[in-house]
Amino acid sequence: MNGYATVGEGAGRCIVPVHAPNVRVVVERGLVVTDAARAELPDGALFLDGAYAGPPFIDNVRRHYALDHHSGVVRPFTLATCEQAAVLVALGLPLDEGEWRIYLNDPDLDALLAAWVLVNFAPLRADDQRLIGELMPLLRVEGNIDTYGLDRAALSGVLPRSYAVHKSRLERLRANELELRRSGAWDACDAVAYACARLSAFDAALLVRGRRDASRRALERRGFVRARKVAVLMRSSAGIYEVEEALHTRYGDALAIVVLDRGAGHVSILMADPFLPKSLADVYPLLNAADGLADPSAGNVWGGAREIGGSPRRTGTALGGEQVVRLVARLFAIEPRLDGSTRAPNDRARVPVGA
Repeated sequence: MNGYATVGEGAGRCIVPVHAPNVRVVVERGLVVTDAARAELPDGALFLDGAYAGPPFIDNVRRHYALDHHSGVVRPFTLATCEQAAVLVALGLPLDEGEWRIYLNDPDLDALLAAWVLVNFAPLRADDQRLIGELMPLLRVEGNIDTYGLDRAALSGVLPRSYAVHKSRLERLRANELELRRSGAWDACDAVAYACARLSAFDAALLVRGRRDASRRALERRGFVRARKVAVLMRSSAGIYEVEEALHTRYGDALAIVVLDRGAGHVSILMADPFLPKSLADVYPLLNAADGLADPSAGNVWGGAREIGGSPRRTGTALGGEQVVRLVARLFAIEPRLDGSTRAPNDRARVPVGA
């Protein structure tokens, strides 16, 4: 059975992956969505490789994302669109929740690979993201060529022999596009039909069918609904990333926020889910207002990045870990958990929550 079907007519025609029926791929030559036009679109939209009129952005509130390496970026420092798609999938973009539209304005190899990665999010994430690991060298070579051309292979990070293998695979994947371009038929071809056929060809070349079928069955059981999310407090002497890894084994995709209480007033916060509608930038002012040891005039405050931060550096915090996790959970409208049973690797000095 073909993995993709075209539905609709005229301007409403699009591609539906059989294995991800809540996702639509819209291919419209010359499409450039402005901010005004984006405001009229429903939630759940990804604009690929120039389909949005501006630089890449992340809007977790509306779940709108632009992946691009042209406008508003330093191109040599920016991942190609297909690599950016792999990053979003690996970080857990919730493509299994609600309805999504993926917009392309030209079905070239970079954009189509990005769309293929996004619609195959389930098998790519399965087995501890094993397939992403297998395909990243191929995507890295495509991104390297798309950014630097054919004479900067050393910047890919892929060994020369492997680089040549992946380059040959990409040439085969792009053969139909090159033939259409050489014949002058590229701009006149049916972009939707072409993209649909190429996505199926990518499946045959890049995807083991058993993986996709197993992932599809798992998605059908879940039913494309928003996942329950939790903020978890853990008291530990381990590092924040070690604690996150340990908690992931217990909570899986439900883990949204990690609050690590290392004792003596030292508390760290990590967004395990980077696609929440708010960020830690929204948390720090609330923590500073509640913390008797925070002193904004002296720069002794809660702070850090949007995804990771912590308590005032000079004095620590007067807040207890439970106060912090409950405040964070309330802001993000998720459930607080006081985890007293998960051990971080090599953590002998851990103090159970509530002890």
